Amino acid sequence: MTQSTVSQSVHALEKELGALLFHRTGRGMTLTSAGHGLLGPARRILRETRQAEAAVSAEPRRSAPRLDIAVLPPALNGPLAEVLAAFLRANPETVAHVRELGSEQEAAEVLASGTAEIVATRLPLDAGRAGDRLATLPLGAYDVYVVHPPGSGEEPAAAGREPPIGLAELHDVPLVLMPPRPVLSAGMAAMVEESAPHLVRRAVVGQQETRTAWMLEGIAATLLGSRRAAEAARSGARLAPLRGATDLTVGLAWDPRTTSPVARLFVASAYAATTRSPAAPGPPASAAPDDGPARPGGTPADPGI
Repeated sequence: MTQSTVSQSVHALEKELGALLFHRTGRGMTLTSAGHGLLGPARRILRETRQAEAAVSAEPRRSAPRLDIAVLPPALNGPLAEVLAAFLRANPETVAHVRELGSEQEAAEVLASGTAEIVATRLPLDAGRAGDRLATLPLGAYDVYVVHPPGSGEEPAAAGREPPIGLAELHDVPLVLMPPRPVLSAGMAAMVEESAPHLVRRAVVGQQETRTAWMLEGIAATLLGSRRAAEAARSGARLAPLRGATDLTVGLAWDPRTTSPVARLFVASAYAATTRSPAAPGPPASAAPDDGPARPGGTPADPGI
């Protein structure tokens, strides 16, 4: 489209709605408050249009159902990966689009703007007043392990077989760490802050993959979540649970008033997966069998940690 065609379409839409959607500036346009208000519903309309096309398309892959998720980095692995894998196996025509969530505080904004229908983040969710409208489902705890390079001890140990260790006990252990990030639980952040003067930083790297690779090369020990720690153990690394770090529960959050059919199906699949665990939480409101209205702020009790 030409710029003039787009401008005419915008003017026509503004006239039809009786609202100014954009501020015109010398170098472009920015959304007004009315424009921001329309953004989420507009994205949801487009998402539902794609899903309607997929339902009748002779070429299903052209308009495949799309699941949009925003994920806080610690939630990328572990329970979320397992739940998503099970859902995609049962719904092979669905395409999952996953973007990184910069912080917990972005969760409500991302859901309101329609950028994603579901966020995977730390629970309980700190989303201010907007959090009252969101339903949540805990998936499990994000455990942290101290991971030593292969050959650094007498015998490689399986995950969880070495006694737990606290950060204060690592004052003589060189570590490969990541820069501080606003994705740790409050308890974990406090532990790192308290122990920081006593930790021996052999290297500070920005990528999780580099941290693991350098540990396996024998540069230094590091701190890893459960899934990456288990992968490191298969390469001979020694693991010990980090004492006091298991207060990070990850789970899903969504607005039950605006979720599409594919998002509701994913939530129901996630709930079904959690109920297979003895410590499973109660059902989220939006996954109720009668598909009735969701209860705002319906956060089931967190599983035991």
